[in-house]
Amino acid sequence: MDFRPRLRLALIPLALLIAWPAVAAMKGDTDGDGKLSLTEFQAMTRKQMLRADTNGDGKVSLDEWKARPASAKMKGDPEKMFKRLDTNGDGFIDGNEIDALAKKRFERLDTNGDGFLTQDELDARKAAKNAND
Repeated sequence: MDFRPRLRLALIPLALLIAWPAVAAMKGDTDGDGKLSLTEFQAMTRKQMLRADTNGDGKVSLDEWKARPASAKMKGDPEKMFKRLDTNGDGFIDGNEIDALAKKRFERLDTNGDGFLTQDELDARKAAKNAND
């Protein structure tokens, strides 16, 4: 008796279990639909940027910005970048400024204009960035 057809059928659920985390594990995808909404993207961006908030006041000062490890790797002047992000000029980058920045970036990344970011769109941006470096 040939067990190969049954074995193939038995392996389908296993393959799905293995593949599912790769689809659902998109960074920032809190609802598990395999794509990022603007709200999810803003929340992810806010979380990343507020890692620099060492005093826990919910905003990032210039000193906190310059002390973060990414500043050492940045191309260009971290102080100029900070001033560009501090759109209201109060000396801090706050949640509203982070959300506005994330919205602009989201709109650039959403190449098909459907209001969601897919892994393909993020990968395309990464590939384009690597090609320019």
